Parts: sequence; structure tokens; C-alpha cells
Amino acid sequence: MISLFNPKAILFFISFFVQFVDPGYAHPVLSFVLLGVLANLASALYLSALIFGGTHLAAAFRRRKRLSAGMTSVAGALFLGFAVKLSLSSA
Repeated sequence: MISLFNPKAILFFISFFVQFVDPGYAHPVLSFVLLGVLANLASALYLSALIFGGTHLAAAFRRRKRLSAGMTSVAGALFLGFAVKLSLSSA
């Protein structure tokens, strides 16, 4: 529902969907509405998969403290590596 009120998303959908709507069709608004519904449905399915997958991963990390600490250390090391790479490339 948030994307329905987002001006950037609305402008993107209007500019993107124009190429898929036949100007000779008697009811072009129907085509826009159908494409918008399909885009929102795909977005809802994608975000639901992220939510349920994140919940599953959070439960797994709560059960395995050592795995959680190890993954946090790996993520920290990656960020430090990116910082070193960034500092060396801009010099």
C-alpha cells in the first residue's frame, strides 16, 4: 500500500507501463490498473518471502550463539576490508 502513495513509484510506473499499453485500446486505464495490481502483487510476494526468510534466520541465529557471533565477526571484517579498499582507492 505504501508504494501506491509514493510519488516516485507512481511516476516510475506511469513512465514504465506506457510501453505496454496499446493506445488504440478502448479502455487504457484498465491496462494501467491491471499492470499496477500485478506489480503490487509481485512486490507483496517478494516482501513476504523476505519477512518469513528473515524470521527463520533470526530464529536460527538465536538458537546458535556461536554461529551468530561468527557471522557478526565475518560481517565486521568485510566492512573493515571495504573501508581499507575505499581509503586506498581514493588516495
